[in-house]
Amino acid sequence: MSMQANTKSTLDTNPQSTVINVPDNQKLETQSYYQSSSSSSALPTAPKNPNPALTSAAISADFDGDGKNDRIWRNSQTGEVAIWLMNGREVGAADVIKDANGNNITKGADWDLKIGDFNGDNKTDLLWHNTQTGENQIWVMDGLVASQADLQATNGWTPLIGDFNGDRNTDILWRNNTTGENALWQMTGTQITSADVLQTVDTNWAATIVDVNGDGKTDVFWRNNATGENAVWQMDGTSITSGEFLPTLDSNWEASVGYFNGDFQTDILWHNKATGETKLWLMNGTSIASDTPLATVEGSKSMIGDFNGDGVTDVLWYNQQTGKGKVWVMSDGNVVAETAADAPTASWTPSLGDYDGDGKTDMFWRDPGSGQNAIVIMDGTTNPQPSLLPSVSGEWYDGTLPKA
Repeated sequence: MSMQANTKSTLDTNPQSTVINVPDNQKLETQSYYQSSSSSSALPTAPKNPNPALTSAAISADFDGDGKNDRIWRNSQTGEVAIWLMNGREVGAADVIKDANGNNITKGADWDLKIGDFNGDNKTDLLWHNTQTGENQIWVMDGLVASQADLQATNGWTPLIGDFNGDRNTDILWRNNTTGENALWQMTGTQITSADVLQTVDTNWAATIVDVNGDGKTDVFWRNNATGENAVWQMDGTSITSGEFLPTLDSNWEASVGYFNGDFQTDILWHNKATGETKLWLMNGTSIASDTPLATVEGSKSMIGDFNGDGVTDVLWYNQQTGKGKVWVMSDGNVVAETAADAPTASWTPSLGDYDGDGKTDMFWRDPGSGQNAIVIMDGTTNPQPSLLPSVSGEWYDGTLPKA
């Protein structure tokens, strides 16, 4: 993989976006708790956590801009999309998403979903990409209401979202998983303001969105899943300002990214799925400032959050086979506290967010078999009790994840 700067392209921007009204769909069968609600008019609040990866509505869902993360649901049978506007231990408001005319709008299984904030209003928007036809659509969200706009089709390409010029409007990095081509759309709202081809990268390489120098502009971490090679592109808009190879780690090592020492330059947490070994690369731009081995964790996957609200990334390790989990509270790249985070049974799956807006990451638990949901409001390493939420039948699943 070469590390040369990109060249400009003649890729056309999209035609004038159009608003699309979708006709009514059938009513939600589990309607009892999906009550109608007008969109929130609350002003955006200042985040209580300095970590931008945890407070940005482009990264963690917040559809009404109140500083509390929300839940998005997709129905695998009807194509309906629904939102829970969260208020701590309660669902503050909930409904299927509607257009401005009050009609339910749907997306079938061919449509993949990414979240972003395309107009920079601190409210999460949705990017839809049809994996079969290449169609693209943005839903600009205001609470439970969506305004829809078509984009140029990109058949054979997969989107990643970021903010490459630091203007707080979500941009789209496109990757062609057949040819290895890459392209970048810089966005203002639903308009493509520039479209550029970047350097082609072999399809064995997978891209992760990062910010290695803390300048608020998206960079790209590359990992070769065949050879274990690693590399970083430091970006400034559509320009690759520097590209560096990092040490190679064999394909058993899996990477998670976060800000583990509070300097808001992306660091890389490595976990070896075969041996359970973990280690942490604290990054300084495209250089590794330190390479620190951590405790062995076998059979678990990592999820990142900030459980004590200090702006430093912490880790939830969860073993889906046993239902056993634990939280690592981190400081300056070290584990300073650990506490258990077990599920009642292994059928429960966690996801993370700050559902009460206090700057501390909470845990949302779901048992898809029974439809039960619960929330644990976290405070560092304390051991709070879960609170039950309304049950949601099994055809509904977390909209930010592929259907299991």
